[in-house]
Amino acid sequence: MRFKNSVRFVALFAFSIMMIFSAGCDYGSKVWHDAQDTVNPNPTIDLHSAGIENPDDNKLALLFTPVDEKILSLTSFLSNIDSHPDEDWFKLLFMRFPWITGVFTVDEEANMLVKLPAESIKPFKPGPLVEYEGDWSEIKMKSFISYSEFGPEMYLCIPFFKDADFKGLVVVHFDPRILLNFCPAPQKLIIMQPDGGGIWTGDENLDKEAFLKIDWDALLDKDVHGITKVGEVRYVWLSRYVSDTQIMYVTKAVSESDEDDGFLIF
Repeated sequence: MRFKNSVRFVALFAFSIMMIFSAGCDYGSKVWHDAQDTVNPNPTIDLHSAGIENPDDNKLALLFTPVDEKILSLTSFLSNIDSHPDEDWFKLLFMRFPWITGVFTVDEEANMLVKLPAESIKPFKPGPLVEYEGDWSEIKMKSFISYSEFGPEMYLCIPFFKDADFKGLVVVHFDPRILLNFCPAPQKLIIMQPDGGGIWTGDENLDKEAFLKIDWDALLDKDVHGITKVGEVRYVWLSRYVSDTQIMYVTKAVSESDEDDGFLIF
């Protein structure tokens, strides 16, 4: 009889433990799921989002962002140079950026060290580049656009060193018109260098002379973004710098108001 009572007690005790454990598991599971929802909530995608509220800014952003991303990616890649690149670096450069025209390196006396490809159509003399020697220890990159009868070419110049001494430059160059290939609607986008007179667009009917007559210096002294008129057509524009070269992205405004509702800052 005592044995049966002992068995009954043990069974009752085990049953109680199981009930407590089960309740604890339910509570613990609830706490875990609540914590997961807070720390790592399930993401949702709003397919009905209108994007940027300002319709002019929204249009311009959709057009220039894929273009600007290419430039930012290239400048970021080049910013890691601190010594003369090896063969693998040059291979990686052309693999990641097949749209560039070429690359060359010169020493501190402007002597050519490496030039890929070996021949180029657009003439260029690297001598004046080393005139910045006094600044190269402080300046990470310089840029400029050269104009010739064969078209424009943008140059990005990066110094390299040995034992902290300036030893030369790596120069990557490309035709800025190639950037229109990355725009989803190149006929709607205008890329220009306001202080150099370069205007590139897929719109063959654009009145480039009218654009050049705009007092861009006055506009850019006040803002980096705005709306201006060319004749009766309103254009929204955004100014950007590629190193120390100012370029602008421009497109026709879609709103009818002359009021600029805000600024795009990227």
